[in-house]
Amino acid sequence: MSSLSQLEQDLKQFRALPYHSDTQLAQKLREVQAWQRGRIHKTHQALFASANNQAMGEFLIDQLYGGEKFNVLAEQLERMVQKAEKLEKFIPANAVSTGAAGIIEAINAIKLDLQLAQYLKENHLSADEPSMIKAYRSVNAESARRQQIADLKQMCYRTDKYLKSFILQKAFSLAKGTAYKKGFQPLYDFIAEGFAAIKPIKSIGAFIEPFCEKELQIITNVHAGKEHPFDV
Repeated sequence: MSSLSQLEQDLKQFRALPYHSDTQLAQKLREVQAWQRGRIHKTHQALFASANNQAMGEFLIDQLYGGEKFNVLAEQLERMVQKAEKLEKFIPANAVSTGAAGIIEAINAIKLDLQLAQYLKENHLSADEPSMIKAYRSVNAESARRQQIADLKQMCYRTDKYLKSFILQKAFSLAKGTAYKKGFQPLYDFIAEGFAAIKPIKSIGAFIEPFCEKELQIITNVHAGKEHPFDV
């Protein structure tokens, strides 16, 4: 299955998620995503403090826990994805597949956090640390969370690899006008934002490896029953 076909399938699954028709669940999901953004900022404060890392840190948080911002992007993408095969005629296929992978990663993050939101809603809990710990343990999606981190790491390395290609960068830059003209601005801009965020980083490994290490340690701590699992 091509990256665009996979993206189309994932967008259909995203649109079918129950929070779109359940205002209470949607509110809980917003609470969970807001809590996640705050927690990630706190966990990786030292890593994100570096001037070269700030843009990438913000992009990851916006990408994975963008809330309403991502909902708007998804709606735009749904309208264009069926004709998106034409994209690869003027935007490098590697750039398109990287962008599609990033959006799929964001949808997967929403699916995982929706499980937490459903638990909080059913148990009349707020998105605070004690309740989130209960939700994580009750939902018990440890394997899926670990896969989420593995996919994120792979996506970052792939993006960095393509960004180092002068030919790809040039072709992607030249395609902007055509992409906008043909109605592919949302996906083009999403890819461009990812490239811009990763560009200042001197070594993607020096950024993403410690990021993923802490995230995986938190997953271990949560499911091992540690009292303060987010303190890493």
